[in-house]
Amino acid sequence: MVLFLASLGTVFFAGFILWNALGDIIAPSANPYSEGGVFAIGLMAIIGLHEFGHQVATRYHGLDATLPYFIPGPPSLVPFGPFGAVISLREPPPTRDQLFALGLSGPLVGFAAMIGVFIAAIVFSYPLSGAQVGDLMNRGVTFGNSWPTEPLIFSLLDNLAPALRPDLLSASSNYSQLFFATQIGALLTFLNLIPAWQLDGGHIWRATFGAEGHRIATILGIFALFIPALFNYTGFIGFAVLLLIFMSFSRRGLAGVEPLDDVSPISDWRKVMFIFGLVALFLSFSLIPF
Repeated sequence: MVLFLASLGTVFFAGFILWNALGDIIAPSANPYSEGGVFAIGLMAIIGLHEFGHQVATRYHGLDATLPYFIPGPPSLVPFGPFGAVISLREPPPTRDQLFALGLSGPLVGFAAMIGVFIAAIVFSYPLSGAQVGDLMNRGVTFGNSWPTEPLIFSLLDNLAPALRPDLLSASSNYSQLFFATQIGALLTFLNLIPAWQLDGGHIWRATFGAEGHRIATILGIFALFIPALFNYTGFIGFAVLLLIFMSFSRRGLAGVEPLDDVSPISDWRKVMFIFGLVALFLSFSLIPF
């Protein structure tokens, strides 16, 4: 609870700082504390529901696991407040099916929450004139991005804007603190689904393809995080290095969580859900410009 409250505080502070940097252009009369709270609620909803998905899976399958441990980070170091959250298993899952459910449940719920927050961002956004857009761009805010500089799922959801907010058709653009929250949510969803080590994606691949498939996926997943650097985007390198450090200190190295029954394959239904995991990974990917 202390870690959760600390994370909530850092997220609120990050949202407050963000609004203080932009609010005088967007809506000078808006309360900066309320806007900081909007950002905090949006981002913590995505992260919190992600962890709630894991909790539901552990309770449903009778797995002995801790509550989520949120990891706060200084907004000066982490632009959105927290580093995320982790749940620790106290025992190995009995079957591959249960390991698969543990891995996919968090990203599944977090992805759905991210879509809901993005829709709320459209509904409650501020319409912007051309002059406002120009002033915001001078302060480093980008508009009109498309994949890969914004997640493909957002480009698809943008088509809902005319139906949800017809008044935005006459505006040059729109802004909400929730849009920034969903960008962070998409980034966290993408990174969690990387098929490496003990990330959620690693659990999914370990359950689906076994130990050897997991090792290959881990190597390829970490290597893939370095590929954008070839195109002058270094945003994923820090995360890749962090994973390598964790694995170097781990007694199991590249190995993921091993189920007690490591012979029986996952069910056909979970094979279908594996495809959903790949789709969510692709739709969440972007080269976010921070």
